[in-house]
Amino acid sequence: MDSIWALFIPFVIYTWTRSRKRYPPGPKRLPFIGNLLDIPTRHAYEKFAHYSKDLNSDIIYLDAVGVPFIVLNSLEACNDLLEKRSNVYSSRYHQTMAYELIDGKRIFPMLPYGDEWRESKKIMMKHITAPANQEPIFSTITQFIRKSLLPNLLMAPADFLVHIRNGVGGSIISLTYGLPIKRVDDPWIEVAEQSMHCLTSAAVPGKYAVDVVPALKHLPEWLPGAGFLREAKEWKRTFARLFEEPFKAVKKGMVDGTVQPSFLSRSLEEISDMPDQERLERVIENPLLGGTDTSVTAVTNFVAMLLLFPDIQSKAQAEIDIVIGRHRLPELEDKTKLPYLSAVLKELLRWKPIVPSGLPHMTSEDDIYKDYYIPKGAIVMGNNWAIMHDEKIFPNPSKFDPTRFLTASGQLRHDNKIPDPEVVATFGFGRRICPGINIGLASFWLSAACILACFNVTPELDDEGKPITPKIEYVGKEIVSHPEPFRCQITPRDPEATALVQAEYDESSEYI
Repeated sequence: MDSIWALFIPFVIYTWTRSRKRYPPGPKRLPFIGNLLDIPTRHAYEKFAHYSKDLNSDIIYLDAVGVPFIVLNSLEACNDLLEKRSNVYSSRYHQTMAYELIDGKRIFPMLPYGDEWRESKKIMMKHITAPANQEPIFSTITQFIRKSLLPNLLMAPADFLVHIRNGVGGSIISLTYGLPIKRVDDPWIEVAEQSMHCLTSAAVPGKYAVDVVPALKHLPEWLPGAGFLREAKEWKRTFARLFEEPFKAVKKGMVDGTVQPSFLSRSLEEISDMPDQERLERVIENPLLGGTDTSVTAVTNFVAMLLLFPDIQSKAQAEIDIVIGRHRLPELEDKTKLPYLSAVLKELLRWKPIVPSGLPHMTSEDDIYKDYYIPKGAIVMGNNWAIMHDEKIFPNPSKFDPTRFLTASGQLRHDNKIPDPEVVATFGFGRRICPGINIGLASFWLSAACILACFNVTPELDDEGKPITPKIEYVGKEIVSHPEPFRCQITPRDPEATALVQAEYDESSEYI
């Protein structure tokens, strides 16, 4: 009996002490499961924003079977904690499903804050920001857009979703590995897409019970309700291919001299004479590929936007025609001359955030904010969607309006009165901000500019020749919010545009 009381009394004291702390406001908790039922697996970012309105607080607290869950629903709160106190808020929550069961810890964005993360970022930033590498990086992006995306859109426009994946995602894979990429149906792109789908599906906070009750991972796979284990087993097998197959191909190509310079080949050369080489290889094996899904989604969102807002498409095309003309394709150097296009893309990142809930951070120690207690080990989410749909900052936030980012004279605003989605929230916060931000923005801008210069995006026609009202749906089942497959017409603007695209196409090679 004494031993039972010895266990029970500390538990009561812990529970009482915990209940006395002043946590941020949140929905009423149920016994044992807390707020587990209040964390939706679809469009959670909208629900979290509603909680803030109902509770009149920009920071809310939920408890998922004992796991503290903090949501920051304002830019002020995100800046105060994720930026200014990044020494406390820079780790990643150990999501059992994503991090452990499918081995997502192998990809850079999922690494916890620590030595391995710092080493990986240091090596990556060295190659991404090195002046000697800038021209090859942007040249690769340009090459894939001109020789893959545009010709494929011209020849098979109905498959535009596949072409965006090949042209935009292919450039990221090429920069990472230097492997030859097929113009269509490339196996490396297929592996990357499948793997990113597995990861972004598994990483949705609250989606899997095993994330809040890790002991569930020990259940037999055949048990009813243990389907997540069978799913994880298959996903882990898929995810492993993303690391092992291209990594081996690059190492082999370095030996026989057939691989092109890439992030991975340069990094392998750098560590070749270092001690602990095997561990360092794990550090550098795949840090860039987290950007494939987000980059593809950004361009897909752009096509959807053109379909929904033909007047904005026409205005952006008119700007390109006046500034660049019809005799050449847009180049990255043209960006500063096209303020309306830049405003359109900023507004798109605001209107449809690519990662609306943000990647969850984790606290490494206890903290106090606005007199609220935030415990060590808490999941902390910066709600990008809530920030970009804050009515106090962006009036009528559901309206797509690029002029938010323009002055009365049509130039880009630089007054800091509204946050710039290219700088704030979209690519993360604090020490966890995406290192490949410049690569992502360059790919997004040039893809959009070239599509506008060469093509019209319009609704499909019904049997009577009338436009079919487009319906774009975002199911919101994954960390990355991409539209469900949709259909449209993509046609050359005129014979001159067709000629520009055809001039870049090399029929003699199936590779880029």
